Amino acid sequence: MPWSNQNGSNKDNKNPWGNNSGGGGNQTPPDLDEVIRRLQQRVRHLFGDRGNKGGSGGGTPEISKGVITGFLAVAILIWALSGFYKVAADEETVVLRFGQHVSTTGPGLNWHIPYPIETIEKLPVTRVQRLEIGFRHFADGVIRKRTNESLMLTMDENIVDISFIVQYKIKSAENYLFNIDNPQKTVRDAAESAIREVIGRTLIDDVLTTKKAEVEVETEKLIQSILDSYKAGISVATVKLQDVQPPERVIKEFKDVASAREDKERAKNEAQAYANQITPNARGEAKKMVLDAEAYSKEVVERAKGEASRFESLLAAYKLAPVVTRKRLYMESMQEVMSSVDKVIVDGAVAGKVLPYLPLDRVSAKAEVKK
Repeated sequence: MPWSNQNGSNKDNKNPWGNNSGGGGNQTPPDLDEVIRRLQQRVRHLFGDRGNKGGSGGGTPEISKGVITGFLAVAILIWALSGFYKVAADEETVVLRFGQHVSTTGPGLNWHIPYPIETIEKLPVTRVQRLEIGFRHFADGVIRKRTNESLMLTMDENIVDISFIVQYKIKSAENYLFNIDNPQKTVRDAAESAIREVIGRTLIDDVLTTKKAEVEVETEKLIQSILDSYKAGISVATVKLQDVQPPERVIKEFKDVASAREDKERAKNEAQAYANQITPNARGEAKKMVLDAEAYSKEVVERAKGEASRFESLLAAYKLAPVVTRKRLYMESMQEVMSSVDKVIVDGAVAGKVLPYLPLDRVSAKAEVKK
């Protein structure tokens, strides 16, 4: 129904501005002075002044337009100043306008349109956050195991108890804020899924001994791959295994097996050390024998060649002077033979003259006089 109530159904015939609509003509809204006057009346009514009912002039003085305008200006200024905010050095701030991302600001003093138009979310983007899986470390120093997180099945169908730490930080504030609902739970679920997959294709002996570093590296890569597929805006810094051991019910048996394995390795190392000591010596002796044999072979060959050459020379000399050569050969042979005999043979004609001057005390055999 129109405000002028042209059909006459409204007895009071009043429009929303409080004026009578007598005559049915078009009415204009009141001016700003009328609105301020009515606002002043409402303020006086609020503070207990019911107005001048008897026509007397004893009422509260009217509030001027300047006071109301100043009050509104101060309120707007306070509202605008509430939009300033400070961002720490390790933080980034996501600015939301009616819930939609409009900008991301870095460290320092910044400003946004105050609530309810814009709101902000501060995120520690450079701070490394720590997540414990398989155990919880409480403020009083107590550490409690979480077997539902730590017990895992290996490739050879053994159960191993693993506790580890995941360290991560935010690499995209927008993705971190909008793409995942519970960041810590998301990282925890991704870490549990990743390490169970890695342990599931690894032997228990390798997990307990030599392949801990490989498990850490593979798990870190797999967690990062899962989070990237979610566009979680999280970067995994490191994965560190804290405790890797068999379940408590069979830990004694596993220790016995480990001790036996260590004894086996020690015996193998000792045998290898002995072999490393003996083998070079044997190889050296073998090489020496080969070299000695080669040297002897060359010596015999060269001596034979020399004897053959000497015989040829003697043959040539014998053909030229047989008697002289025969006598010389006889004398050389006798000299060679007699040089090793412990006897002194002296001619009888000169024995009386030579015998007293011979060094017989230094000759082991007795002297024989030839007559």
